[in-house]
Amino acid sequence: MNERNLELLIGSYTEGQDPERGIFRATVTPDGTRIELRGVTSVAPNVDPTWLAASPDGRFVYAACEGEQGAMLAVAVAGSGDLTVLNAQATGGSGTCHAAVVNGGAHVVAADYVSGSVAVHPIAADGTLGERSGFAQHLGSGPYVERQAGPHAHMVAEGPDGRFVHAIDLGTDTVYAYEVDAASGALIEASRSRLRPAFGPRHLAFHPDGELVYVIGELGFEVAVCAYDAATGELDPLSYLPIVDGGVLGEDFPSGIRVSDDGRFLHLAVRGPDTLRTYSLGDPRKPELVSVVPTGGRWPRDIVLSPDGALLFCSNQQSNDVTVFALDPRTGVPSATGAVLAVPAPSCVIVR
Repeated sequence: MNERNLELLIGSYTEGQDPERGIFRATVTPDGTRIELRGVTSVAPNVDPTWLAASPDGRFVYAACEGEQGAMLAVAVAGSGDLTVLNAQATGGSGTCHAAVVNGGAHVVAADYVSGSVAVHPIAADGTLGERSGFAQHLGSGPYVERQAGPHAHMVAEGPDGRFVHAIDLGTDTVYAYEVDAASGALIEASRSRLRPAFGPRHLAFHPDGELVYVIGELGFEVAVCAYDAATGELDPLSYLPIVDGGVLGEDFPSGIRVSDDGRFLHLAVRGPDTLRTYSLGDPRKPELVSVVPTGGRWPRDIVLSPDGALLFCSNQQSNDVTVFALDPRTGVPSATGAVLAVPAPSCVIVR
């Protein structure tokens, strides 16, 4: 286990709140038993820096700002951990909710939930963002009218070998595979993968073998276990794993999904019952439930694992806190350490 304290950067919802809210900094002991707030950096006039994506060298962080006018924000991270806002660029969409740094740190890709679009911005050597270089507007709808009247891009994630960027669209039950041209930053569609109607894909996580990917369905209360074609970027659903027995539409919403770096465990968060669900991946194609643990808060928007795989952090949006769990190295089962950080409407955590 690490000997030094871990550093956390925490995204949050800020609109209509104290303008000094924004991106929070904290430290936590290696065993996860003590967590302490270190400061906050305002992103005003931008709002809702709800998702954070770090550059490969950790010197910069890019925040997806989930306002009516979608935007990506570039932030420098000093050696001391202090944050400095560098610049912002409009995505051309609305409700920017997710982002990923791709092409070895040359570009950032953003998902615009409200408009159902995907945008690309180049990253300069000084960490600032250039004007949009690529854009794709998703089209279509799904059968769950209240949530699928149109496209809703909810996540972007680079594939295992870095060739494709995958855009998960909750509104159309589709996972798109794009290539981002290294020279121009153009967004080029490579393939589309359809999941079952009203599945409502939210996020995905790759197995470290690069042959499987797990997609969490916010509307279908399931995880789609998919074979991954590295040549085309396509996903082939092998099975659908129920994760909320008797889930209630409009009340229960699966959210975060993570696979341990060693490929032995799958961790999920579910809003409504406010639980963490852990599955054994002894057979990666057939996850087996091993535990259901309360998050210790309300409305877990996302979860993340520490780099050494020893800790899990849960962002509880409605109870305004981040809870910390130690992961059993043998079973993968999370146990609350008792450390809780008060943060207004946290939405994601980066562990440094």
